[in-house]
Amino acid sequence: MGLLNFLNRRSLPTVVAPPSAVGQDASTGQEPKPAAEPVPGQLADLEAARTELLQLAAAVGVESLNACPRDGSRWQDDPATIRAITAVIREAHLEEQLSAEDGWSAR
Repeated sequence: MGLLNFLNRRSLPTVVAPPSAVGQDASTGQEPKPAAEPVPGQLADLEAARTELLQLAAAVGVESLNACPRDGSRWQDDPATIRAITAVIREAHLEEQLSAEDGWSAR
């Protein structure tokens, strides 16, 4: 196949999921359950986790964050997920500091 044929060839049509499968969890095939209304204790825990993440992000210079859970839920509404993301950022920053002290940089 010549270069012009390669550049001009058309792609195959995309396969679209049937309407019944749109919005379903890929692992179970079921619609994601709507989140229950949080109680005041859960709201306080969520706010504490968010504050911890924001403080750490400001301290280490994180300017943006992108995360996507597999089940379609909002990671911003789960204190455990927020704390896990905070731990990952903290570990990455610590490793970066240790490698800088050793004179090695991953950048």
